[in-house]
Amino acid sequence: MKSSILVRWGFIGICCAVAISCSRKNDLPQPIAFSHRQHIAKKIHCTFCHSGAEKYLAATIPSVTVCMSCHSVVKTDSLEIRKVKHYLQTHEEIPWHRIYQLPSEADVFFNHHRHSAAGVKCVKCHGDVGSRDVLVQEVKLVMGFCIQCHREHRAQFRPVGMADDCSTCHR
Repeated sequence: MKSSILVRWGFIGICCAVAISCSRKNDLPQPIAFSHRQHIAKKIHCTFCHSGAEKYLAATIPSVTVCMSCHSVVKTDSLEIRKVKHYLQTHEEIPWHRIYQLPSEADVFFNHHRHSAAGVKCVKCHGDVGSRDVLVQEVKLVMGFCIQCHREHRAQFRPVGMADDCSTCHR
């Protein structure tokens, strides 16, 4: 009996450690001063730049060609846009620093497409990005956050038991 309690607490401890590591904070300055707020104010939807969110496992960080698809004619004299143009001319991608990324040691399978198809809004996991000039991680993507959401939306899972099944996310 006592050993089963110790095993249970050990498992809980490991889960907590992994969950805490799933929320990495990235304070590195971005190579381009990018304002999500300004782009959202122009009614540009998240998936215009992060197209993978509706189609693939990953949401994708936009390529320099996506940026220049608008900025070849919009704000071309801006210092930041000139930096973007330089990346395009040198055939380099902008070395963005990811703000939200699950570490490999979390061993979590996450599919943006499935969440998008289920109607999960970007703000649920990424916070109010549309009001930010500088993006910071404001939602801690820990296991408890995900489990709470899965349980709140349990009825949408097919079969329903997948909402609580560890193998849904840990494969």
